[in-house]
Amino acid sequence: MKTFPIFIGINALCIKTQNGMRTVITFFYVVLLSNLLLSQPTYFGQNYTHANGSVNCFFNYTVLESAEIGNNPSDFLIFNHVWGLPDAGTHMAYMPHSNGLWFTGAAWSIFDETLVEMDTNLAYNVLNPKQNGTSFEHTVTTSNLLENFSIMDQPLLNGHPEAIFFISKTWTNGVYDTAHVGIRYATSLGKWTIYNEDPTKTLEINSTYNIFIPTAGTSCFKHEAISTCYYTTLDNPLVNGNQYARIFIIHDYTNISQTEGYINDETGLWFDGIHWNIYAEILPNLFIGATFNVLIVADFPTGIQSGSNPQAQLILSPNPVSDQLNIRLNADGRPMIKEITITGMDGQTVIKTIKEWNDQAVCQVDVSALPPGLYLLSIQDGKGIISGKFNIIR
Repeated sequence: MKTFPIFIGINALCIKTQNGMRTVITFFYVVLLSNLLLSQPTYFGQNYTHANGSVNCFFNYTVLESAEIGNNPSDFLIFNHVWGLPDAGTHMAYMPHSNGLWFTGAAWSIFDETLVEMDTNLAYNVLNPKQNGTSFEHTVTTSNLLENFSIMDQPLLNGHPEAIFFISKTWTNGVYDTAHVGIRYATSLGKWTIYNEDPTKTLEINSTYNIFIPTAGTSCFKHEAISTCYYTTLDNPLVNGNQYARIFIIHDYTNISQTEGYINDETGLWFDGIHWNIYAEILPNLFIGATFNVLIVADFPTGIQSGSNPQAQLILSPNPVSDQLNIRLNADGRPMIKEITITGMDGQTVIKTIKEWNDQAVCQVDVSALPPGLYLLSIQDGKGIISGKFNIIR
């Protein structure tokens, strides 16, 4: 088994060790707290990190959690492979085969397009995009297939070579497609295409793709590789130093530096202890100028902890929330009465209250009067400040 590197700086040499990871993460959390109100990811819909295991894997597919992502067959989910789960040191498996989405009749699942047994050590970021964007399904047909690419006709994309969007394969028409795919803007047509990263092969007729176009927010951007290595390092204040970030990517053939090129491989995401990285699954080198669309849908899943009280763990649920927010605080020697402060993204305090925890170390705060949006919740517990972020939707 190959091991992933730890970086010393963005463009450091690969070092095959992960020593010192915990110390580095703690430092960056403190930096991230200080910048929390400066830039925020936009909420696009339900999302979570799915971990494969013996209880959810069946032959060549893994069943997703309906409670986390929904179970509506009409939804347009997208996903990305993630190498390694936060804190756990598990699910460090490569995903060399193309994977797709399939609705089993009762729940959504991710399956291996080559029909090999699903690896129980894989993990995925999954998003059900229903806000701040447009979703649709694209089907490859004989009329839109040209050479190794399929032409899309979507007003939000037509004539916009700078557009940022994301795709995931689906099994709507029961067609398997083992191709590694990316997106490409056809200048002569003024339209975007989905293409096979192997230029000698075409896409399968009637194969289908979910497309998501973010239309609001600042947490999507194009990233360009600046070196020839099998990975390229992201550097963004929303995710630096944060192993819990939830990110989605797609290779864009028509890149920033105009050094167009194929990446005939699947690509995944991996956190090195300091930065998130995009990497090629079977570890071929990328090329300088290789460009990826990047979408950040969550910088913290439930909460983060300050360096002054690293033993505390804050859990906010449900998240997103509409009325009653449950706050669970697990910390040795915690006082049972604490001051809670909720701050809007403009830096203004909207709620300040004293709460007493019950025997299960849980309390509730009514947020039904607050408008939808992202909020920072902070608790002063006598040992320091622990903070977490939550989203209100209605």
